[in-house]
Amino acid sequence: MKIIRLELFHIVIPFAKPYHLSQAYGTLCEAHAVILKVHTDEGIVGFGEADPMNPFTDETPATVMVVLRDAVAPCIIGRDPTRAALLETELDRRVQGNPTARGAVNMALFDIMGKAKGVPAHAMLGGLQHVELPILWGISNGTPAEDAAAIEELMQLGCRTVMIKMGAFPISEEIKRMAAARERFEDKLHFIADANQGWDLSQATAFIDGIRGFPPDLIEQPVRHWNIDGLKRVRDRSPCPLSADESLVSPHDAAALIRAQAVDVFSLKVSKNGGLYKCKQIAQAAEVFGIKCLMNSMLEFGITQAASLQVGCTLPNLLPMGHAYGSVVRMADDVTDFGCNVSGATVRVPAGSGLGVSIVEDKLKKYTRDYLEIKAH
Repeated sequence: MKIIRLELFHIVIPFAKPYHLSQAYGTLCEAHAVILKVHTDEGIVGFGEADPMNPFTDETPATVMVVLRDAVAPCIIGRDPTRAALLETELDRRVQGNPTARGAVNMALFDIMGKAKGVPAHAMLGGLQHVELPILWGISNGTPAEDAAAIEELMQLGCRTVMIKMGAFPISEEIKRMAAARERFEDKLHFIADANQGWDLSQATAFIDGIRGFPPDLIEQPVRHWNIDGLKRVRDRSPCPLSADESLVSPHDAAALIRAQAVDVFSLKVSKNGGLYKCKQIAQAAEVFGIKCLMNSMLEFGITQAASLQVGCTLPNLLPMGHAYGSVVRMADDVTDFGCNVSGATVRVPAGSGLGVSIVEDKLKKYTRDYLEIKAH
């Protein structure tokens, strides 16, 4: 089998409602992704997805398109996609950084290998630990009353894990939000406070000191991604576990966080982490050192969500709470059928081969803003 051509689709789909994040990311009204189709000479097509979101990532949809065209395509066209490990090693040498572009390629390779063998991707990653997982849902920055209304709505769906976005308001207001949520819902829910790098160390310290009587179950990435020492200081002082998200991109980042004993939890995102293979590597390193994993998302569409689920369902060290498999429900639409795996606040592992997800071609065409086809010269 050989790869004969690539198709790239930059898609843009609005959110069902605007999503208010931290000071670093502002308010988002639409989501961007690059959908990758890898065609083979045997008619098997593999799907991948890149989810760049600057400044969360260094990449943008435009850079993903260029990197896939100029750096990746010459390395993989004409090659055997079932030798994914070899291709990954060669791409590691030829392509610096660009994990979301690399992640799209890795997803497509796993999709092709699974379809060729007639097995789901998780069978190539060690096999199932979980057949279904509870879903966490995120709520935007809001007042305590707005938070309560949003949480009540999620509870009606059966949700028991809520990520509260923080980082847009003064710390005193964020403390009030956390206190109000805990007072109202007590121990009925797991709460994650996610500042998305929105605080400096003094603000993060003020927050953890202020919520000691009503802590969340997890605090995620309170300080800037480069501030590993700051994460360590927050962890040493915090009344609850701490998670790294933006600080954790590569396996090398995982090693640095482990050496520093900076966090208790790794927030994994298949697109951010460069694909299924590297995401699994990071999770295995975490397991060795007693670190739990949260399967998180980057405002993704169904291909990345399916790839993430194929990894997450194989992990023995998942946090015992919800995981981020509801991203497509947050969107006004999707270009895949992944949503059929979501029921209320639970996601079930797809039964199909490869990633277990299909593209809806009419929707892909409808939402494509930019298109590129790459063939062998």
